[in-house]
Amino acid sequence: MAKFGINDILNAKTKAAGQQAQGYREIYLSPYEVESAEENTHQQLEGIEELADNFLQVGQEQPTVLARVNDKYRIIDGHRRNAANIYNLERGYKEYEKVLYRCADMSPAMYELRLLAGNGFTQELTPYEKMRLVERTKAALIRAQEEDGLEIKGKMRDLVATMVNESSSNVARMEAVNNNATDELKEQLKDGNIGFTAAYEAAKLKPEEQNEIAAAAAAGENVRAKEIAAKVQQHKAGDDYKTPHPESITSLCYSCQLYSTCNVKTGTCERCDQYINKAEAEKTPEQLYDEEQSRIDEETKRKLAERAKEERLDAALNSKPEKKIHELKLAKMYFIDVATGRKSFELRKNDRGFKVGDGVRLNEYVDGHETGRWITADIIYILEDYTGLEEGYCILGIKVRCLKDVEQIEGQTSIEDFMPMPVSDSDTDEQKGASNET
Repeated sequence: MAKFGINDILNAKTKAAGQQAQGYREIYLSPYEVESAEENTHQQLEGIEELADNFLQVGQEQPTVLARVNDKYRIIDGHRRNAANIYNLERGYKEYEKVLYRCADMSPAMYELRLLAGNGFTQELTPYEKMRLVERTKAALIRAQEEDGLEIKGKMRDLVATMVNESSSNVARMEAVNNNATDELKEQLKDGNIGFTAAYEAAKLKPEEQNEIAAAAAAGENVRAKEIAAKVQQHKAGDDYKTPHPESITSLCYSCQLYSTCNVKTGTCERCDQYINKAEAEKTPEQLYDEEQSRIDEETKRKLAERAKEERLDAALNSKPEKKIHELKLAKMYFIDVATGRKSFELRKNDRGFKVGDGVRLNEYVDGHETGRWITADIIYILEDYTGLEEGYCILGIKVRCLKDVEQIEGQTSIEDFMPMPVSDSDTDEQKGASNET
């Protein structure tokens, strides 16, 4: 089983680009053989028909990334892609009976971490979804510690915060709500009837008080975090504290730190030169620290977002077209001629935008089945729109780069005897990693 480190898990791009991740291999499977994640925080299976049509026109450029967990193939990234392949198969396109995937063996805990890594970066989540993401991420990390020996340096909360793209103080608040809030209160947070700050303050109250707030939110009442925080402070003041006329609280006096000693307090006071906000004045150093950290985190997030926007703009202005590697089928009768350079061209339907400088990977087929042998080559010339060529077809001039699983060809004793260029493992890996679906 492949080994995965924390840095590998934290790389959100790795999940979406499994070909570059350590321990992944290419494998052909039926789309029916792979299973979706039991709970994927952000995945929305929309636009499947449009995606399937796109695959038919230009091919599937990015394979679905899988984890083999207890001999079952589970999707890490590419739920929509797999659904599109199933859709094409169900409407009669038999070429989708076997599809290229990238797969790695891993434990259930490491699979969960792989699935969760980057969710806080790739999608906008509701406060409830973000809280569930925190809960699942922490549980998966603990499980990976116990079952896989995953080494975690530093505080668990800080690592969770990094993985879900949140500050440590916000993660602490999410954990407080998750651990202390009643099911009724969590349900209102999930439905969007109560804000997270209000839920956080309410989670400090007794269960029966939480359920009263949940019932009010469910009934459509405007539940305000400030009012709940005031109630929390009243509890901290002691059991002897009495709120005068709670049905008509409009006065500054009731939130004033000097309320108990003031001799002019009224139920209608709107301004006072001695007013001290009790909730603000009695905040603990930890609360003040968390608020300051939240402010810093928000400012940092804003600056990072601005920087990322500038970098994306620069990248768009200075981007260069990527070299594509086209996966093509090659009949066995032509394999030797292409490998030895006697056949240095391919007549192909130009349905994928061939360009000089692109590469091709010619996979040997016998009776409709792949043999495992292949040739990679560069496209050095393209002839199209020429007399005698059927419309939509072209002739590709190719130069062979390397071969796979060829031991003897026409009396030659080694590949090097007829290879135009030396075999390079790095070239092979590069070609395979960048290849597109047929």
